[in-house]
Order: sequence, then structure tokens, then C-alpha cells
Amino acid sequence: MENSIEYVFKSEMSAYRFLNTVKHMDIEALRVKFGRSDHHVYVAYRYALGEFDGTLSQLDDLARDLGGLEA
Repeated sequence: MENSIEYVFKSEMSAYRFLNTVKHMDIEALRVKFGRSDHHVYVAYRYALGEFDGTLSQLDDLARDLGGLEA
């Protein structure tokens, strides 16, 4: 199953830092790109079925550390 989420950041630099950090994470079928603007980052990935998948929690924590919120 695929999951997607978009985050919004206060600055383009924070969004870009988030995008580059996520791009290098080991996440199955990962797609990450700027979203609606240069302050938004869209992330899509394949959710692991049958086991706990902490990917969304990791993404939320990273976004929060960089001043981002779920859009």
C-alpha cells in the first residue's frame, strides 16, 4: 500500500534540507519532491504491510525538528 504526505516549512532552506535528508533515507519505493511551492515537500512511499512501519513517525519527527508541519 502506498502512503503520501506533504509538509510545509517556514523557509525554503528548511524545506530543501528536509527534502535532501529524506532522499537519503532507506524507505521502500520512496518519491520525494517539492510540493505546491518551494516551502512544501511531498513524500510518497510504500507502507510495509503485516508489520509496524515507523516511517511516518520518522518523517514527522524530522519535519518538526526543521520547523515543518503536515500540510
